[in-house]
Amino acid sequence: MKKNKFSIMLLLIIIILAAFSSAEAYYKPEEYRKSLLAIRDVERILDKLEADLNQAQNTFRIIPGDKITSELAVIDNSYQKMINSYQNQNDSDVELEAQKISARGKKLRLEIIESKPVQLRAFWLDSGTFAELKGRAGVEAFLDQAAEANFNAIFPETFYKGMTVVPTNELMVQDPRFKNWQEDPLQVLIEAAEKRGIEVHAWVWVFNENTAGKPGRILRENPDWANKNRAGEIVSYHNSSWLSPANSEVKKYLQQRYQYLVKNYDLDGINLDYIRFPEEYRGSFGYDNSTVEAFKDKHNLDPFKIESGSRDAALWNQFRENLITEMVRESSEILRQLDPELLISADVIPGREEARFRALQNWSLWLEEGYLDFVLPMTYTENLFSELSSWIKEDREIIKKPLYAGISVFKLSSAQVVEQMREINKINPNGFSLFAAAHLKKEDFESLAAGIFSKKAVLPHQNRKESLAEMQDFILQRLNIIKEAGKINNDDLIKIRRFLNQKVSLETDTSNAEQGLTLSQFSAANNLNISADVMEILVSDFNYLDNIIKLY
Repeated sequence: MKKNKFSIMLLLIIIILAAFSSAEAYYKPEEYRKSLLAIRDVERILDKLEADLNQAQNTFRIIPGDKITSELAVIDNSYQKMINSYQNQNDSDVELEAQKISARGKKLRLEIIESKPVQLRAFWLDSGTFAELKGRAGVEAFLDQAAEANFNAIFPETFYKGMTVVPTNELMVQDPRFKNWQEDPLQVLIEAAEKRGIEVHAWVWVFNENTAGKPGRILRENPDWANKNRAGEIVSYHNSSWLSPANSEVKKYLQQRYQYLVKNYDLDGINLDYIRFPEEYRGSFGYDNSTVEAFKDKHNLDPFKIESGSRDAALWNQFRENLITEMVRESSEILRQLDPELLISADVIPGREEARFRALQNWSLWLEEGYLDFVLPMTYTENLFSELSSWIKEDREIIKKPLYAGISVFKLSSAQVVEQMREINKINPNGFSLFAAAHLKKEDFESLAAGIFSKKAVLPHQNRKESLAEMQDFILQRLNIIKEAGKINNDDLIKIRRFLNQKVSLETDTSNAEQGLTLSQFSAANNLNISADVMEILVSDFNYLDNIIKLY
């Protein structure tokens, strides 16, 4: 029989309040010594823990109550030991117990974070980190760490800068950093990942061919393939050199290599990166001969003579944007002919209109037309509550297909990574990917495993029946907690459970008008008597469910 989770939460709050956390309960010694600072640090940690517990209670969070209760008892015991040690003037023991409480308190704050049941949990495996694994043993150990943290997908950097991780062949030149591997690195990774239930999507570069401020391998061998700006320069302000999307030889070169990967490896997907123009104002690149001549042939206009802001300028922008879209469409068709189940994704500039404005990248169209299965907006920011939220919220309201936010681990501490993921979970719980493995520390894996990834998650696109069953169980747990809190009456509970059962039915019933409703619409139609704060939480859960249903 399941324990009453809400009662457990009340118990947690009572323990915290009674034992050590409220401001009034701060220890007040008769004499003040330096070790009192350690006690004050601990009390601040416990204050934060109390706030988290209060929030968990108020939002009916699904968390491991028994485990948390046990941990709190241990913390309470250490706190009492710490106070006794201070009173007995044993300052070394004060410091020791303070360290224990600090470590346990921080871990417990992670355990109070809710873990979602259906979610992409991925990271980009950069080629440098990949190479440093040195072989099968290194890959196995690394993926053990990822599996323990409940990651379920990896995007290994596979083709980049004219090089690849796979052995040299008629199409590919292997990155020399992999020369001492005894086996094919990509094959080793795929085999090890499959054993652990982790998907592998090959991360491939498209039009960016080097990031060193000079031409890379591809352009050194084929200088006429370069994309250029109006001044004839080939290096963008990000120190990158780019290939021309109007050049048919460029497209053929790239697509042949993507085809090779799909033909020769059991990949779950292909992840397209740099599928755009250089990230500059309205695509200031595109003045290479291939692009200019193609535009002249089609529109009888010279791009060099077009005035900014004119109707012809809009035509020029649209023409170049279409070049990128055509590459996505063609590549998608070619690769899906080889493997109809292959998932095709792209790393994109966050914000639909921003992506078009800055890089002529119309990724919302690519999703609408079915060229891509999902996108990963590169929401790389330290600004949690403005940029991150607005980017995802605005796109999520319009886009029906999956958006999995990219998080910049390299810009953030472990605590900030978790905080960003918590924020994303509120507005787009379908999943995220971390950039990149080079910046993931052992502490990051441990933090994720303790909290936001504490439970395994089903990949949203992988299994419809399992995904819907997990979502149904998740929402039923929430409803049970709300019921035990006395925040919903039996009649409304029965109605919502019935509505949930209709939602997760594997068969679409066109005669059932309720099946396609949102919870808000259902509530209004059925006059549910539920408070606004409870309804907000349930609406969020049902929106999460609706986003999963849309995938199928």
